[in-house]
Amino acid sequence: MSADAFPGFSRRRKLLIALLAVTTALTVAWSLLERPGGLHGPRALPASPPACSASQTQDCVGGRTAVIVPVPAPVPAPAQATASAPGR
Repeated sequence: MSADAFPGFSRRRKLLIALLAVTTALTVAWSLLERPGGLHGPRALPASPPACSASQTQDCVGGRTAVIVPVPAPVPAPAQATASAPGR
């Protein structure tokens, strides 16, 4: 094969390819860094629950909460041995 079979790109074509590559790279980087859903303002932190007063025990920091504890499974009955085995 000779070098004349595949002539090189012109300077203008090389510049166009370089510009497209840089634009594509910047677009991909921007789309990875940008949060989906458009513009978002700063997020407000949720309000913390108040501390417990002297007689309060629920719905406050340091209070109690109801806990549901499952009932343990009953102990299985021992297997009974059969009195007679089937004959052959």
